[in-house]
Amino acid sequence: MQTFPPVDSLLPHRPPMLWVDRILDVQGAAGSARALVKADHLFLRQDGTLAPEAYCELIAQGFGACEAYRRIKQGLSINGGGYLVSVRDMQCLALARAGDELTVRTEKTDECFDTYIVQGQVFRQEEKLAQAVVYIYMWQGKEPPKL
Repeated sequence: MQTFPPVDSLLPHRPPMLWVDRILDVQGAAGSARALVKADHLFLRQDGTLAPEAYCELIAQGFGACEAYRRIKQGLSINGGGYLVSVRDMQCLALARAGDELTVRTEKTDECFDTYIVQGQVFRQEEKLAQAVVYIYMWQGKEPPKL
């Protein structure tokens, strides 16, 4: 069984924006991470459901944590950062609720000019809640390059 570093050592996010709390698996370009929908989640609506737009950020954070782990395993630096820059083909199939444990599955499908194209899915147990293709711009160093 693989042992993974704490997610807060891999991502620059901090509460209340750190939503992914554990890497579950990393295999090649694919990975999965866990997220708990807490009662104080920033995107939790008054009816107790998670706003659908939160799924895109969950996918981005799940990918970011797994990608940082891949880089460590390759002996590369994880100094740098990334931005979620675009979302395509987002489908919200069901809403998560406070207290749900979610699994975020991601796979990098392509890369172009430091932008990673990632297919992501969010599950509650075996029920698929959402899927999307996200574009994540990533850089090395303390801040993004000036354009």
